[in-house]
Amino acid sequence: MNANINKQDGFSYIDVMIALVIMLVGVLAMAGALSANLVRSMEAEKRTQAKQLALSTIESIISAKEIERPGVVDGWDSLRNVQASVPAGDINGIFVTGFNPVRQDVGWDGVAGTVDDACAGSGPCNVSGRPSNTSALVQGFQRQIVITDVDDPERPAPPNPITRRRIDVTIKYFVNQATRTETASTIITHY
Repeated sequence: MNANINKQDGFSYIDVMIALVIMLVGVLAMAGALSANLVRSMEAEKRTQAKQLALSTIESIISAKEIERPGVVDGWDSLRNVQASVPAGDINGIFVTGFNPVRQDVGWDGVAGTVDDACAGSGPCNVSGRPSNTSALVQGFQRQIVITDVDDPERPAPPNPITRRRIDVTIKYFVNQATRTETASTIITHY
């Protein structure tokens, strides 16, 4: 009995194609994971930078509490947002409202978020009687400073002066056409 047995060794083309498809799916999944990791890494870097900008702004505001330059920074009384109208005898705040570009240099007064470093646009910040702030913008970041008076339950309203203020600094930044914000807050006292 001689039987003709047709014996084949190796892989067929179908086996090779199935193996290539399985390998391609694995490679594409790995490439997707790597690109997602890269995006998260960039976002983490920008978030850290935004948090640092917010904290350094708060530090600058706290230090302004001790500065006495009449007409420029009047200590505690000027630690407010700029107001359109101010009651007679009050000092107007020095911190610009709304989101504004962040500059690398805080300007002539040495305080972040004031008119000499928070002007709109990419040109220099010009304030009459002071040198222009021509420092570069920190690209992709905008800052908003909101200062509100906090009621002190131990010292009811007038005639007692405000002794506490809340500072909220929000940094807006952009990651892959998405807007993100980072906020740092604190309360300062006039003690």
